[in-house]
Amino acid sequence: MKKKVFVTGISGMVGSHLADYILEHHPDYEVHGLIRWRSPRDNIRHIEDRLYLHQGDLRDLKSLVSIFQEYAFNYVFHLAAQSYVMSSFNSPNDTFQTNVLGTINLLDTILLTDRHPRMLMCSSSEVYGQVTQDEVPIQETQPFRPASPYAVSKCTQDLIAYQYGLNYGMDILKKLVKKL
Repeated sequence: MKKKVFVTGISGMVGSHLADYILEHHPDYEVHGLIRWRSPRDNIRHIEDRLYLHQGDLRDLKSLVSIFQEYAFNYVFHLAAQSYVMSSFNSPNDTFQTNVLGTINLLDTILLTDRHPRMLMCSSSEVYGQVTQDEVPIQETQPFRPASPYAVSKCTQDLIAYQYGLNYGMDILKKLVKKL
């Protein structure tokens, strides 16, 4: 039986490259992705016929639950986000709805459906804010100093993932691993 990978943000730059990589190097995996009805598909058009795309929205718990009830994913890559720093100043509420509430919905979906995938939670260097020369290269032990609503939302996302991993025993990775 093929292993199943679920990618939020599959039509974005990082998600589409991840889908390309998995399809090329792990042809025995099914690659599933979450798309919104208005998601541009330019980045995945060349592989769309090899993907299993599911309509839904991170901000809609019911849409996520219905997908996870149907499929037992082995891996979840959470790459979707409102990722534009300047937009986060103009629309901080939308940024938090997508990045924070969307992450909670995804984690709750996994709990509600009693699935146990290994999950990669992607963050951003923005969580570290402005660093001094002696702090370069930035280490994961660097303290958070967010300087935008986007960065605050990503810090919150990191902490929520940590909390769910700690309290619910979820297998959540916070950095990219070479081998699935």
